Amino acid sequence: MLGLAMRAGRVIIGTEQVCVALKKGKIKLALVARDASPSTKKRIAVKCEFYGVSLKEIQIDAAELGDLLGKTYAPAVVGVADDGFARELILASKSE
Repeated sequence: MLGLAMRAGRVIIGTEQVCVALKKGKIKLALVARDASPSTKKRIAVKCEFYGVSLKEIQIDAAELGDLLGKTYAPAVVGVADDGFARELILASKSE
């Protein structure tokens, strides 16, 4: 599902970019890699709580997340900017 959202242009990649998009109200769901630093996890958690956005820690590491999204780098945080994709990703995480 995340790959589909990426191809649809509804994924924002990177901690800084997600923080900026959170302020603008564009993020519907934030995902953080399991190997993200504690400070990154805390920073995103605080911002998501402040802006009322769901946050999920995904059970893949940043390198795998980068591969999944077709990137050559390892993003620790991604944001989903579409209600439908966010809802489907939340439902998929509950069924695992």
